[in-house]
Amino acid sequence: MFTLRRSTKEPEIDWPALLALLEDDDRRATIARLAPTPGRESYLTALRRMQSSVVAETLTAGRRLDTAGRLVDRPTIAVAGMLNSGKTSLVSSFLSPAGQARTLRGTSNREGTHRFVLWLPQSWREDVELWSLLVSRIGDSLGHPPEDLSDNPDDAASQYNNRSGDHSQLSVALLATDPALDELGVGLLDCPDIVSDEELGLGSPKERKELLGRAATLCSAFLIVTDAASSRDTTLADLMRIASDLMPGVPRMLAVNKVRPRQTPDQVHETFSPLSQKHGVASIYAAYDYDVPASRPFIPQREDEGSDRRLANPMDSSTGKVETSEAVQESEPLPVFFEVSPNPDENPPASIDKNRFLESLPLKLDRGVLFSQLHRALRINLEKVIWDRGLDAIRSNADASFAKTRECHEVLLDASLEFFAHRKIGGEVMELRLHQSERILRQLSESFAATAPWYARWGVRLNSTIRRFVGGAGDFMRSLTPSALSQKAADDIKGRFRSGEYGGLIAPEGLLAEIERHGGTVVLSHYRDHQTEASPGKHSIDDSGLSLEEPTEKVAVANSNQSGFVNDEELLLPPIQRAVTRFEQDDFTTLDPRRLDEAIRMMWSEIPMHKKLAHGLTPLATIFAAFGAALMIPVDFGHSFILAASIPELLAAAGLGALAAMWAGNQGAREVGQQAARQQLADFLAVLCDELGVARPDPPMKVRVANQQVTLPASRIARSETSGPTMPVYRVRDEFVSELNKLLPRSSGVKK
Repeated sequence: MFTLRRSTKEPEIDWPALLALLEDDDRRATIARLAPTPGRESYLTALRRMQSSVVAETLTAGRRLDTAGRLVDRPTIAVAGMLNSGKTSLVSSFLSPAGQARTLRGTSNREGTHRFVLWLPQSWREDVELWSLLVSRIGDSLGHPPEDLSDNPDDAASQYNNRSGDHSQLSVALLATDPALDELGVGLLDCPDIVSDEELGLGSPKERKELLGRAATLCSAFLIVTDAASSRDTTLADLMRIASDLMPGVPRMLAVNKVRPRQTPDQVHETFSPLSQKHGVASIYAAYDYDVPASRPFIPQREDEGSDRRLANPMDSSTGKVETSEAVQESEPLPVFFEVSPNPDENPPASIDKNRFLESLPLKLDRGVLFSQLHRALRINLEKVIWDRGLDAIRSNADASFAKTRECHEVLLDASLEFFAHRKIGGEVMELRLHQSERILRQLSESFAATAPWYARWGVRLNSTIRRFVGGAGDFMRSLTPSALSQKAADDIKGRFRSGEYGGLIAPEGLLAEIERHGGTVVLSHYRDHQTEASPGKHSIDDSGLSLEEPTEKVAVANSNQSGFVNDEELLLPPIQRAVTRFEQDDFTTLDPRRLDEAIRMMWSEIPMHKKLAHGLTPLATIFAAFGAALMIPVDFGHSFILAASIPELLAAAGLGALAAMWAGNQGAREVGQQAARQQLADFLAVLCDELGVARPDPPMKVRVANQQVTLPASRIARSETSGPTMPVYRVRDEFVSELNKLLPRSSGVKK
C-alpha cells in the first residue's frame, strides 16, 4: 500500500553541512554588499534583516529533516476534521479502554477537541533518547513544548476541550501514551476541530489551519475525517490543500462519517472522488450512521469481534464526567470505517476482506515506504523554505536595492542636468555645460591670449604674468579686467549669469529644489527611514558609527523641531551643501590643451579684422571680461555657488555672438568642451551620491545630447564615505547558489 516508485534515489541531505553553509559569512557567503562599504552576509544574517520569521522556519525545517532519520520506525498518522465529524471517535477505536476513557467525544461544544492530542505507543517511552527527540520535534513544529495529558478522565476532558479558555493553549500539544498502540506501532495525532467561526474564542479557523499545517510535518500519513454532507464544504477543501501542499508525497486518506443509507458505498466513492483525485487522496473510507436502523446492512461485520463494539467509559455531555453504566456503554457504539470501492459488488451488504477495515490500516503501512515519503515531504518542505521563500526573498531584496539605487541615480542626474545641460525651448539637450572652475578659465584665457592676432590684443597687457597666470585668484582676475571699461562689462556679464539668461548657477538650495521636483524626497527614503529608526534623544548608532547623542549636524537640526523629526529639506540640505563645496574643491578636470589651441586658432582665423565690439573693447578684452565675471561668481555670491556654462554660452554672455556661433558650429571645438563637460557631470553626480549615501552609478549613466546617446565616463574624484544614512546595495553571490545546489538540489516538480 502507498507504493513509492522513483527512477532515481532521493538525495540525502546533510543538515549540519547545509546549516554551516547558511551561516557562512565569508568564502561561501550568500550576499555581497557592494555599498556603502564592501562586505558579505550569510544567508541567515540576510534573512534576519528582512524576514526574521523565515529564519525560524528554516531552522525548524532542517531539524525536522535531520531527526526524521532517527524516527524511521515511529510513524505518526494525523487525524484532522471539522467539528462533530467523529474524528475523536475514530482515534478512540485504536485505543485501549483506559485510553478511550481519556478521550472526549460528543456533539456539543463541550465535547469539541480544541487542543492537539498526540497518542503514542506506550513502549516508545522506554527509549529515553528517542522520546526526548520526539518531544523536541513536537515543540519545534507547534512552537511550544508539549504537556502530558492527565491520567484522570475528568482532567483529560478539560484539557481536550481547553475549558480554561486560554486560546494560547491551542499551540501546546497534549502528549499521551496507550498500550493498545504498541502492537500497531504508530502514533495518532488527534487535531483540533476546524471550526467555521470564532465564537468559541479558542483560536480562529485561520489560526487552527495554520497550526494544523505546522503539525502535519510530524506525521507520515494524513487522515481527514468529514461527514457525508460536506463534499462541497470549503473547509474540507482547505484541509485537503493543507495536506497536499505542506506535506507533498505523504499518504492521504479520507474518512467519510455518518453516511445515511440512501447513499450507497459506491455513490460515496463517486461523490468524493473528484476532491480526492485533485488532492491526491489514496483511499476513501466510509462509516454509516449507526443511529439509523436502515444503516445496518452497510455496517460490515468483522470476524474477530461483533459489530456492537462499544466505546468504553464515555463522557456525559452535561457533566463532563465518565459514565460507566452498562446501559450507557451499550448505547455508545463506535463507527466502523471501511474502504469503499467504485464497484457496488465489492461493498457491503456483501462481505469484505478484513484488510479493508480502517483499523487494519496501521498494520498495512510499510514503514520503509512511509519513511521514504515522510523524508521526501520534509526535504521538499525544506527546499521550499530555503529556495522559494528565503533565497527568493534575498534575491528580491537585492534586486530592489539595485532598482532603488538606480532610481536615485536617475533623480540626481535629472536634477543635475537642470544646471549642466543647455537645452532648447522644447527641453532637448543641445550641449552639456562646463563647471567654470579656475582651472578651466585659466586654460581658456591662456589659449585665447596665446593664439590671438595682433588686432585682438590691442589694449590688453599681454605680459608674462598674464601669459603664465602666476599668482592668486585675485591677481588672475585683475589681469583679466585691466580697465574700468572691461570691469563694467564684467559686471554686466555677471548679471546675465545671475539672472539665468546664460549658464546654470548651482546653489545648494536650488539643487535641492530640483531634486524635490523630480521626486527625490520620496526616492531618498533612507534619510526618513533612518530618522524614524533613530529618533533624537535616544542613544543609538547611525550608519556612520556615531552615537546620535553626539552633537552631529543632523541631530542639532532634529532637536530644533519639537516633534523630534525634521522635514525633508532640513534632512537633505546639509549633504547637498557638502557635495557642492566638495565638487568645487576637487574638480580638477582640464581641457585638452592641444585640441583647445587648434580650435581657438581656427576660430581667430575666421574673424574679420575690422570686427569690433561696442564700448570700444577688443574681442580679447571682452573675452577676458567674460572669464573674469565667471570667476567672480563664487566670490560675489558665496563659495557654495558655482557656475556651469558652455564655452559658447560664455562668449554669448559677453556679447560675442559671432564667436559663440563659430564655436558651436565647429565640431572639433565643440567636442573639446563636451569631453570635459561629460567628465565634470560624472564627477558631480558621483560626489552627490557620496554625500547622500547612495552608491555611485555602475554601470555608468547615459545622457541624450543633441539626439545622441552619450555614456558618462567614470568619476575621477576619489570616493568618500558619507557622514549620514546610506542606501545599501546587495548582490546574491553565484558561488553560494552553486554550493547550495550541491547540498540541497532542487527536486523535480518543485518550482525553480
